[in-house]
Amino acid sequence: MHKFSAAFLGLLLLTSSARPAGEATGKVVLDLWDAAFLQGARTGFVRTTVREYDLPGGKIFRASVELNLTLKRFKDTIQLKAITGTDETPDGKVVGVFMRQQLGPSKTLVVTGKVEGKQLILMLDGKHPMQPAPWDDRVVGLYRQQRMFQERKVKPGDRFAYPSFEPTVNLVVTTNVQVKDYEEVDVLGGKKKKRLLRVEATPDKIENVQLPTLTAWLGDDLTVQRSRVEVPGLGQLTLYRGTREQALTPAELAKLDDVGLSQLVNLNKRLPQDLNTARAVYRIRIKGEEDVATTFARDERQVVKNVKGDTCEIHVRASRGPKEESGPAKVGAEFTQSSYFITSDDSKVKEHARRAVGSERDAWKKALRIEKWVHEHMKATNVEALATADHVARTLEGDCTEYAMLTAAMCRAEGVPSRTAIGLVYAVVKGRPVMAFHMWTEVLVRGQWIPLDATLGRGHVGASHLKITDASWHNRRDLAPLLPVVRVLGKMSIEVLESQ
Repeated sequence: MHKFSAAFLGLLLLTSSARPAGEATGKVVLDLWDAAFLQGARTGFVRTTVREYDLPGGKIFRASVELNLTLKRFKDTIQLKAITGTDETPDGKVVGVFMRQQLGPSKTLVVTGKVEGKQLILMLDGKHPMQPAPWDDRVVGLYRQQRMFQERKVKPGDRFAYPSFEPTVNLVVTTNVQVKDYEEVDVLGGKKKKRLLRVEATPDKIENVQLPTLTAWLGDDLTVQRSRVEVPGLGQLTLYRGTREQALTPAELAKLDDVGLSQLVNLNKRLPQDLNTARAVYRIRIKGEEDVATTFARDERQVVKNVKGDTCEIHVRASRGPKEESGPAKVGAEFTQSSYFITSDDSKVKEHARRAVGSERDAWKKALRIEKWVHEHMKATNVEALATADHVARTLEGDCTEYAMLTAAMCRAEGVPSRTAIGLVYAVVKGRPVMAFHMWTEVLVRGQWIPLDATLGRGHVGASHLKITDASWHNRRDLAPLLPVVRVLGKMSIEVLESQ
């Protein structure tokens, strides 16, 4: 069974893994290829490889699952690549994990993990220790997952669960498996349907977020012949087992949907003042959500009301700066210190911040100058994934995530506490009003968290911004802060009830 970070495929750009020290290659013991189709159009492939290594400490099987998709995003063609892996002993015990995450064309995050007792000792780029992750020695690695159904000799009606490691959030996650019944389904290159055994695997929730169910169909030998998962933000991804040649057939670009457009949330009407809207009331429905009131943030500018089932109202007002009468607030170090993503101690970040601020001493005016500088000096592109501020400071390009990270880092460099906000922003695309997923910055001034948006560069944020969550990115080298977005992707409808 393929076990990869389906919930984050729309957010990650990953590349190949590191090899064991001193070993250039290993003996290939398994090499499987699957052709990938997104929303019915051929888009790339998934390759599962297992190599055997004879190391001084004993034999190790290194399993990796590589995904390579070609996508269209706002008319650009982009490559979405992912690979994660596990190191396993001959008896199936996981002793290590790895992933390599490309945050931009020239910025890469390499994380490796070594199991030591009840902890996973994590290293960044092979030399920087990270916060250890809790470990369960029952974790089933990628190689063992490939043999799991055969070992269990599964049959209709069987149920079982197994723990696996989710590298995007550095956590062990339990997956619950149900073996259904035989079905007649399509297979790659076949004119006739085949009778295959259906299996459904559903992970437990992570921080109140339900990751999608992976459905697989098994052949007579109980190996996966076809699988399917609903990838939040991308759509239905279907994999068909085949040959290398079949899997490497080029993507059908003309048939691919634009994932940038498909992630937009349609509105019933336009906001009369667009981004200058002072107040607005939205009716939000999150299909199938049991606790809809917690899907959006509550703060001074945003209130959740009238919760009914999977529907609620969100009342939002514009923010045009701090109130004069607010008192001081206790500031946590997570909002002032440099971190992996918000690298406020970087020399280039500091240089930009000094140029932007000049001789200004007032915290709010500093933040405004930084927002304006980032807006005027950065170039909007879709080539970055989720780049760190030090990288953005040198390229000065990216989308809203890069604008937000750099703004937050420059503010911290000038002594203004900051964090990022993640949610949606109003836009008009092809003549229709929509909400688009978006990231901006918040600064703590005079005891209040005040939003700024360097992507727009207007010096204020209107009721056109709907906030889902915020993040300090303190001690984070993973994408866990984005989990609340996964919770609503592809399940949300929004109506404008009132606007001023």
